[in-house]
Amino acid sequence: MTWLHLKMHSARVIGLMVHSLACVLYIVLNGYAVPVYKQLAGGLTSRGVVIGMAMYLIFYFFVFLNFVLVFVHRLAIQFGIAIFMMASILFYMLPQYPVRGMAYCALAGGLTVSAILVTRAVTTALTRWRLSKGVFQS
Repeated sequence: MTWLHLKMHSARVIGLMVHSLACVLYIVLNGYAVPVYKQLAGGLTSRGVVIGMAMYLIFYFFVFLNFVLVFVHRLAIQFGIAIFMMASILFYMLPQYPVRGMAYCALAGGLTVSAILVTRAVTTALTRWRLSKGVFQS
């Protein structure tokens, strides 16, 4: 196995782990945010329409795009996909649910951008460590 193949393989494994953690954090943070939203906005159905299935759609969209991001290597394209996801969530939620739309946009976008940056940082640190130890020659 060549250096490039090992680097790409480890980057994918790290990416899968970090983006999976982002998906788990989405569920946890959503669980904490819903009671806060209920106190501030008067309940989830205060607008007259139940939006439960839409939240599942947004979550599955978030998970799918985080999975896709593991296999995209260019940082500009990764940020483009994250911006597309945030814009899609806003377009889907506005104007009926402005507060929820902004909250889910920030939650999904923040976790995705954080996962992109953490993956990049861990991969770079691992590569530098391997080179410093002489495990692989560049």
